[in-house]
This record gives sequence, structure tokens and C-alpha cells, in this order.
Amino acid sequence: MDGKDLREGETLELKECWTPRALEDLVAFANQSGGTLLVGVQDDGEVLGFEGNDADLQRIASQIVDSLGLTPSLSVQEYRGKSVLEIHIGPATIPVPFKGRYLTRVGSTNRDMTPEQIARRLMARLGQSWDSLLSTKSLDDVNEQTVRQFLQLARQRLSHLSENEPTHRILDNLNLLDNDRLTNAGVLLFGAQPQRVFPASQIHLGQFRNKVITDDRTLQGDLFGLLKAVMERLQYYLAVRFDVAVAGASLEELQRHETWEYPLDALREAVINALIHRDYAALGEIQIRVHEDRLDIWNPGTLPEGISIDDLRREGHVSKLRNPLLAQTFYYAGLVERWGTGTTRMIAVCRAHGLPEPQFLEESNGFKVTFCKDVYGAERLGKMGLNERQIQAVLYVKGKGSIGNTEYQKLTGASKPTATRDLKDLQQRGILILRGTGRTVHYVLKDSKAAQRDH
Repeated sequence: MDGKDLREGETLELKECWTPRALEDLVAFANQSGGTLLVGVQDDGEVLGFEGNDADLQRIASQIVDSLGLTPSLSVQEYRGKSVLEIHIGPATIPVPFKGRYLTRVGSTNRDMTPEQIARRLMARLGQSWDSLLSTKSLDDVNEQTVRQFLQLARQRLSHLSENEPTHRILDNLNLLDNDRLTNAGVLLFGAQPQRVFPASQIHLGQFRNKVITDDRTLQGDLFGLLKAVMERLQYYLAVRFDVAVAGASLEELQRHETWEYPLDALREAVINALIHRDYAALGEIQIRVHEDRLDIWNPGTLPEGISIDDLRREGHVSKLRNPLLAQTFYYAGLVERWGTGTTRMIAVCRAHGLPEPQFLEESNGFKVTFCKDVYGAERLGKMGLNERQIQAVLYVKGKGSIGNTEYQKLTGASKPTATRDLKDLQQRGILILRGTGRTVHYVLKDSKAAQRDH
């Protein structure tokens, strides 16, 4: 193997020689997805070699088994002409401690697992999810009105349930009830006062203007009620434009079309995702912040293992459900479509609305979706420090697709040196991208379809 292959990471650790501290790396591997430790290699990848014999291998193997209760795979392999001890450890079925600590691998470092991570990992290894665990609540704590409203929403997908179906049978069909006890999902979905059991299941929502909080609210209730309350509040915060289309001569044929700052369908999808995919075992509430130029939705819990931010942008990506009972119930209610399509629908709706794609980010042990307003609006461009000529040109490119130096001069009345200087500044700011050569030189917006097509 060459030097490029010997680089520490999430599944590889390098050690010059064996020491008991290496047990920390092995237990971190076991508590993640497994990994390999090479003895006889420096941190920078230089191979020094391993001089141990069979007795040394037996001693190391015994130390690993006695200290961690794990069975490693040990072998001596040749790396660049020198012998290296290769110790491989697979993923453990349950979290493994070492000297009272539960470690996990993050990049090339070992980190202490949080109590929530330990509990989540244990449930995952045992084939359980947090929302399937039994709560202390019973049928007496169910809000009957919410159950009946759900039944109306689910008539198409649960057609076998009659309008007068007993509540216990409905919840039993949804796997939300076991021996008269509600699961955690049952409490969140149909409990009369879910926040008494799970205080962090509320939503904190605020509006900001010039970094000053102009409205601050905490919303409580079951998940269906939270979704409704959030969407009503967001519509109160956001601006809407009414376009009237005339379909005929009579007043009845006047058609009014609403255009919101952000597409409500995309916001609704993001709120639903936050409600059903958040980590309810973690402390913290869903937070929604409405700023002048963006809207952030943050929920506790990073993406499930095996799913990346890039995956979220791919149509039909694999869907790993943290709370399968919550997701299933929302699906039956017609609030969720096919698995793995929510984020791509958000992207498509924002594009159709003429807005930038939503940004997905793992932040502060949680997941955040950010919706941005038109980054090329006149007001925003002015705040960026562009002069009037440049703002005029950017708006022109938005409508026409591109602009050349000569067009810039005609449009703004600028001289050629000024036009060249202005366009170069727009390029350096990352707003415009230069395309073509010679007489075909022109500029397009960085995030435009033309820029992506020509790239």
C-alpha cells in the first residue's frame, strides 16, 4: 500500500507500537461501525514495522478480550516491504464501555458518547426505536377529537377502518397501543397533553428584524396540532402577494392567486420532517427562526448513520426512519408521501418558486433546513454594497440570462473601463461567472441554470 492509503480516519488508526491506550481506539471503532488499527506505522503514514512474535500477538489479543469483551481479528501483513500488525474490530451489538467511558469514533478522533447516543445505539442494536417504547400513559390520556380528525385524513389509506371504529382498535392498528398503554409515539400523536410527558416536544418559534426579536412563541400540543399551529403562525409572519387573473367578463371569473415569500408546501414539508425525524431522546426543542432574509428550521438529532447531506439532494435516496411509528401515522394521514422524497420535493418547489435551493446542514447535534429569499433581489444586492449600475445589470441578467461588456455599457451608460471594472467586481464577489472566449465573452449568474449547464 502507498502513503495515501495510510491516513487516520473514521475506520483507521495508526500506532508506532502497541500500548494499552490503543484499547480506546478499538472500543471507539466497536461503538461506531468497526475499524482497523495498524501497529508499526507512524501518524504520518511512515511504516516502521512490527517486530512482535506469536506470543506478543496472543498477549495483545488476550488484553483486548479481557478489557473490552470483544473478539478481534489479528494478523501480520506486509506494508511497503515491512511487517505491520493489523487489528480489526467489528461493530458491537450493544454499546461497549472502557473504564467507565463509552467512546465513539468521529473522524480521526475518539469522543465520549452522550447518554442519548448510548440509549439510541442500544435501541438500534436491539431493533427498537424510541417511539415504539411504552409510556406511562393509557387510553384515558387520549384526545378523542384528534383521533377522529386523523381518521378523516386517513380514509383513503386506511379504508378498512370505519367511521365509528373504536379508538382502541385504531391505535392498535397503528401499533400505538399495547395492553392499554400508549407507546411514546401514541402520546405525541394523540395524547391530550404530550408536553407533560415529553417537555422538549414543543416548538419554539420566533421572528427577527435587524437581529431584534419581534415575536417569540412556544407552541405545544400533539404533532398534528403543532403542524397546524406552526403553519398558521408562519403565514402571519410572511408577506404574501395577490395576483388577480381575469378568466372572463364577470366578477365570479376573477381568480386570485397567492404568492408567499417562501412556498408554503416546502415549509410544511420541512416542519413535518422536523416533527417526525427529530431525536426525541435528546434534550432540546424544535426551533424555527424567521429572519428578514432567511427562515431556519432546526431539530435535535443529526442524520441517521449511512445518510449524508448530499444524499438528501438525490431523488429517491434511501430513507432511514428514526421514528417509524410517527412516520407511518403521518403517511396514513396523507401528510407524507413516498419515503425519501421530502427533501427533493422541497428543492423542486423552491426552484419553481424562483428561490434558491434550501440549504441542509448538521449543526449543534441537530439538523437545520434554511430557506433563503431571492439572493439577487434589489434590496439584498444594495445591502451587499453594489452600486446602482451593478444592481441594474444583475436584475437584467436575471431576466435575460446573460450580459456582455457592450450590453452593460448600453444598459447603464457606463464607459468601457467602468463597465469592465464593475463586471470584474461582480465576478470577484461570486455573483457573476465569466463564460466564453473572445467575442463570445459574457457573464451569467453564478446559481443560474446557464451557469450550471456551461460548467
